[in-house]
Amino acid sequence: MRKETNPPRSSSARPASGSSTAERSGSDFWVRCGKAYTNAELTIIKRNRHLTTHELQKLLPGRSRQSIAKKRGTTGFTYRRPPFTQGEDEEIRRAAPTKGATAITHILPHRTPWEINKRAQELGIKLFNYHDKPLTIVGEPLADAIRQRAREDGLSMRGLDAELNTGGYFTNCAALRVRRGYGPYMPNIRKAIEFFDAELVTGPDGTITIDWKDE
Repeated sequence: MRKETNPPRSSSARPASGSSTAERSGSDFWVRCGKAYTNAELTIIKRNRHLTTHELQKLLPGRSRQSIAKKRGTTGFTYRRPPFTQGEDEEIRRAAPTKGATAITHILPHRTPWEINKRAQELGIKLFNYHDKPLTIVGEPLADAIRQRAREDGLSMRGLDAELNTGGYFTNCAALRVRRGYGPYMPNIRKAIEFFDAELVTGPDGTITIDWKDE
């Protein structure tokens, strides 16, 4: 009588996957997955240093502003404002006696009020200002510090809110939040910090202050 033997078992070893660890570690894999930046995207970042991160995102629709800002930092292709031309300087001089920075943007539409104010300061030009009055203290330290910095840079509170798209926060909403017992609205605070190239610093006691980098 023949003794039955167990049939040979099929091997449980799986074939090597096409996306092995070694392959996943290569940059080509991440490009295919859409995570790594392509050469074309890096070229766009390099050639458009004069654009803000928000403007640059329109050329890189698949990337977030945070991702673009980080990539700019790691590649060294950070935002660089284009220098003012002699013609632009003359336009500012001619308009200064009767127009503020916001009004001058209608003459120089590719320039922001903040840029025009900064350039006027560099040229020693005083722009016309309807609201030349002392800055009101709202009672929220971070908002007050940002408002003061904007004033020093020649930027009105409405102009600051327009630059940051913060919906009137620095004009009046910060003060309203203080009266209602609320703290600072950090998303708007962080927008201002990024705008002024500053940094939030948390002290040992948890107090948050602003490092303006240039002081």
